[in-house]
Amino acid sequence: MSIIYCIDYVSILYAFFNIYFPKFLGFVIRKLHFHVIDSKIIHAACMGAVVTVIATWLAIIEQERNKIYIPREPRINAIAQREFYIDNILNRGDRHCVEQIRIKHVVLYRLCDVLTSRNLLRSTQNVSIREQVIVFLQIVGQNQRFRVISGIYYRFVETIHRYFRIVLKAVFKLYKHLIKDLEDTIPAEIMNNQRFYPYFKV
Repeated sequence: MSIIYCIDYVSILYAFFNIYFPKFLGFVIRKLHFHVIDSKIIHAACMGAVVTVIATWLAIIEQERNKIYIPREPRINAIAQREFYIDNILNRGDRHCVEQIRIKHVVLYRLCDVLTSRNLLRSTQNVSIREQVIVFLQIVGQNQRFRVISGIYYRFVETIHRYFRIVLKAVFKLYKHLIKDLEDTIPAEIMNNQRFYPYFKV
């Protein structure tokens, strides 16, 4: 609070106690049939009241000014830290990306595109599709606990658990598009390959 406003408040209080309060006090005295009191005594009492109010007001202002306020803003910018961590996974090379989420960043973007194009997954106001898939892959690929992931991404454990289940259900629904029914004929590239053919034997 600036000193100008303090002066204005003091002026208003002074005017009230110096001009209107004596009249009010005299009116009350006359109504209550008290003994006639000298106007100088009334004026002195009013001035004492004014000084007391001003001193109290200034003490309150000084006390408020010396208070130590705790900032309400978070000390960590969770959104910026979260984006930095995700970008660090994807932009430090394929090797680092595979170590963290078990796939390359190109495959990650392709997976996000497939899930989005088939309406199996969508971004929300707070969590993007990229973050949802990365969290899912870290939990599955690294066997990370929900509480550890919640600490990394600055999110509640319940939020991590909810989006993990959402992505898991979306990935399960991809089987219709990725797994085909068994056919009578086996492709030649599988039949003639000793690496793949044993797994297709009946």
